[in-house]
Amino acid sequence: MFRTAGHTVRTQHGVTASAGQRRGDVEIRSYLQDAAGRWSLLFDMSMTQDSFGSSSHVQQNGLLSHPKDLDAPLRLAAQRKINGYRQQYADNQNISFLPAIMSTSTRMHGEFLRVLFLQAHRETEAHFTAAGMSSQRNQSDSFRFKRAAFYQSLKSKVGLAAAKAAALRINLNVEGCGIVAAPVYAPSRAPVLLSLLLSHNLPLPRVH
Repeated sequence: MFRTAGHTVRTQHGVTASAGQRRGDVEIRSYLQDAAGRWSLLFDMSMTQDSFGSSSHVQQNGLLSHPKDLDAPLRLAAQRKINGYRQQYADNQNISFLPAIMSTSTRMHGEFLRVLFLQAHRETEAHFTAAGMSSQRNQSDSFRFKRAAFYQSLKSKVGLAAAKAAALRINLNVEGCGIVAAPVYAPSRAPVLLSLLLSHNLPLPRVH
């Protein structure tokens, strides 16, 4: 998604470490800029459950964990990431950290949506420049409509990746029995989500 726009992207062990061996999932080199110069944007991805999925009280399974505040699971997960990474990156590496949080219902945290909007804005500028209409950038309705289209496209791609990653976490009780399954200790799904996010040509799920 970012590589196709010409940015240098590092993933996994290529990401700058914050402290010791701890590191985020994706680093976009020299992505941000102000009067002082350029610096990198780094984000760490995570999926959070916004409903009960393995409760000892069977009647709660499937119910929203925060029915009066649907964004609460996103905020709580984002704050955990911020506490673990942001200040260390800012102090030691001059890197801006962003939590890329999505829920299993594919809701996205506001900070992640903002970086998607920034990316859509830059793609729109590049589109108008390539079309020889750079003088109209940021001023015309056509620019705003094209930016909105790019933004929706980026959200759709990320949402599809999140839906696929969420599907890997779900155990369906096809028998309809009220039995709480033993917890399954699976490896992190972050690498799976990462590979999906970085691809524009997401494969369709197979139907058996």
